[in-house]
Order: sequence, then C-alpha cells, then structure tokens
Amino acid sequence: MPVKPSPPVGSAARATLRPYRRWARVAHAWERRHARRTRTWFARRERPSESSIDRAMADAEQNGLGFHLRVRLALLAVVAVSLVAYYAPARSIPGLLVVATFAAFGLVQYVLGRRYGRPVFWAGAFSILEAALLIGVILTPITFPPSWPPQMQLRLPTVFYLFVYVAGTALSYSPRFVVWTGAVTIALWSFGHQVMLRLPGTVSIHSSAIDKPGLSPTAALELYLNPHYVSDAAWRTQTVLLALLTAVLAAAVARSRSLLRRQVTDHLARASLARYFSPNVVDALASAGAAGMAARCQPVAVLFADIRGFTRLSESLVTEATIELLTEFHQRVTRIVFDHRGTLEKYIGDAVMATFGTPSRGADDAGRALQCAWQLADETHRWSRERARRGQASVDIGIGVHYGEAVLGSIGDAQRLDYVVVGDTVNVASRLERLTRELDVELVASNAVIGRIREEGRLVGLRLDRLKPGGEVHLKGRMQPITIWTAGRDSPGRRVL
Repeated sequence: MPVKPSPPVGSAARATLRPYRRWARVAHAWERRHARRTRTWFARRERPSESSIDRAMADAEQNGLGFHLRVRLALLAVVAVSLVAYYAPARSIPGLLVVATFAAFGLVQYVLGRRYGRPVFWAGAFSILEAALLIGVILTPITFPPSWPPQMQLRLPTVFYLFVYVAGTALSYSPRFVVWTGAVTIALWSFGHQVMLRLPGTVSIHSSAIDKPGLSPTAALELYLNPHYVSDAAWRTQTVLLALLTAVLAAAVARSRSLLRRQVTDHLARASLARYFSPNVVDALASAGAAGMAARCQPVAVLFADIRGFTRLSESLVTEATIELLTEFHQRVTRIVFDHRGTLEKYIGDAVMATFGTPSRGADDAGRALQCAWQLADETHRWSRERARRGQASVDIGIGVHYGEAVLGSIGDAQRLDYVVVGDTVNVASRLERLTRELDVELVASNAVIGRIREEGRLVGLRLDRLKPGGEVHLKGRMQPITIWTAGRDSPGRRVL
C-alpha cells in the first residue's frame, strides 16, 4: 500500500515550532559545551589531583621553613642578648659575629628557596655549613683564657646547642630535611671529636673511665679531671642521643606531613564538591556525612528567579550569545545567593531555585531570602544598564519568595544521592515567580515570608516599605488562597494562575 506524502507544513505551524527548534539548538550547543568541559575535567582527574596536592605540600614546606627561619631569628636574638649581658665586649664580639652569620645563612637559604624553588634542597645544603660553623664554635676556645687547653671546650654545656639545632628542623614539614640535618650533625661532630683526640697532649681511653680494668676510682677521677682529657664515652652517648632525637623528630614530622596531606586532600575534595553543591551543604556533608543529611521536615524560605521573556529574547540572539546570557545570569545569582548564606538548589534553564535555612535553620532565614531578592533585583538593573550601554537587549527578572514547611535532605540509593528540597512550599514559591508575569511586577512575596520576617525582628535593610499588598490569589493546584505582597509595577488585587 503506497504511503501518502505528508502535507507541507504551513507558515502558522512553522511559526509555532520555531521557538522549540531554537530551544533545541541552544540545548544542543549547551550540551556540546558541557561535554567538552566534562571531558577536560575528567582528563584532569585522571591524575587524581596529585599535582595540586604536591603543590600544596611544597607550599607547606616553604611555609614551614619560613616559620623555622622566624623562630631561628628569635632564638638568635636571645643568644645575642645573653652574650652582651654575660660576657665582656672582647669575648662577646666573636659570638655576635657567629650569631649574625647564622642569621645570614637562614635568610639566604630562604630567599634562594623562594626564588629558585626546592626550598628543602637549599636548607639541606646550608645545613652542612651551619653544622660545621656550630661545631667549630663549640670546639674553638673563644671564651676561654689563652692558658687553658682547648680540650676543656668539651666540658662546657655548649654541646647542647647541637640538640637545639637539630630540634629546630621539626618546624619544617620535611622528614628528609630532619634526617639529613641529624646525619650531617652527627658526622661533623664525630669528625670534630677525632680532631680533639689528635690535639697535642690529649689524654683519652676508649672506654668509660669508671669501667676501665685496673683503674682505681681515685685514678679514674684524676683522669676525668685532667684538663686534657677527651672522653670517648661522652662522644658515644652524645652521638646516640643525637641519632635518637633525629629519629623521633623525623617520625613526628612524617606523621604531621601525613596529616597535612590528608587535610589537603580533604580540602581539594571539598573544593570539588563546591562545584556541585552550595558551600553550606558541603560543610554539612563534610561534618555530618550522608547519614547526617537524612530527609526531614523543617521550615525553609524558598526563592525562585528567572529571566522574563527569555524565549522572546533568545530569538534575537545567536546561540553563543544566548549561552553567554545564561552564564552571566547564573554567575550573578550564584554570587548573591552565597553572599546571603543561601543554598543554590538548581538551575532550571533560565530559572534558579535557592533556599534559605538549609541544611540547618537560621534565626533570619526569611530575612536573608528577602534581602537576596532585593539584591538580585538591584544587580539585574545594573546588568541591564550595562547591556544597554553595549547595545544589547535589556534584561528583566521575576522573583517569587515563600516561607513554610518543606522536606529536605539526601534521597537516592547507594550509587547516587541528591540533596533536595521538595514540598508545597517549593511549589508555591515557583508559582509566585510565575505570577510576576501575570501581575507585571518584579517581586511577589507571600504573606508567610513577611510574617516570619516580623517574627525574626530584624527589619533593618529589608525595605519592607517598598512592598505593596497584593491581596489574595488562587494558585493552580491549591484549594486555599494565599495573600501576597508585590514590588515593581502596580499589581491588581486578585488573579488566578
């Protein structure tokens, strides 16, 4: 049986289908653009933020070394004050020069790390010079009378500066730097000990003087009190203590670094979540988890806003201009909603849904919703004037705000969860936004919102005097009428949507 050809589509039918075809082209272009962004995002996610984590860890190491430098300068200042206070000028001046040299080493290595990168490398390189300088000062008789033998330097408590020096590396976030500095200090201290053993007149035994076979207690005491005596046992004890201190500090820094890495990872994960959820929802998810976001019923303020006459406006724009218009609108709405601690629920084409009092209630949810509505209107006026100066079409929006009970929380299954706000309050807010077109006004707020604002008692900046009573209206799907307030052009007293 032959198939009859379809009759040609008339001009009226083509005119009827034209907006839908245009919407199809816009949606297709939007889908292509979103697909490109999605592919780019997943391509970056193939390396699971390792580069971002590594950069954050490098910044933490740099900041840790900066803090290490500040602590070092403070400690050196204390040492300088003590030198001036307790030593004669002839003996304190060499010590002050050493303090200045240590400060200069710290500043130079920090500047090199900031300028050329790899701050831990520069800190490790300078640790060789610093440890050598410190050990040289400890073993050099700077403050002794010239007649005293240099071996007496080992009797002074200045050896404890080695432990302070190694302990300072714990302020960094690099266990490698801690281990390296401890190893360098032990090696140079062992070298210095060998130098002291080979000085003329040095007296030493290779075991503890107390445990030396055939050595009486009196002879052991005389040996220990000999100003030329250098103790191998003391050097071994110091070396073991330095090694133990290095190991403990390295373990502590490694643990701190692991905790920091976990914190950076959590921060990046929250930043990724913030691309899909409002900041307050991200905070709630991070603190309470999905179980803490179970569905429940509570009062919320709901705001809907959309571009009035968008279909007509998009007819005069090319596809790219339409997408640019939507992007600019969404950016402005998102910023303003977040500024008022609201939750951006969803984009619905040229419309936006936001809630206030989710995921947890506040003392001024209704007031913040109305403030957000006023700022959205003001921002749209500025934006429309900017477009007019550029020779582009002006933009108007309609805003509906309602307050009441709603069901909110996470719904879905084990594979996917969505945070939603549903219920009659949401439906009423959506229909109030549509009512702005019927009444030719900019804002329609329910009496429930105004009543709640008065209960909250925070009326400053809410501009309630700009609202006009709109009477009662019957909204589609509801049996009971609702009392409204309007702002913008004059509105009649009673309409049915």
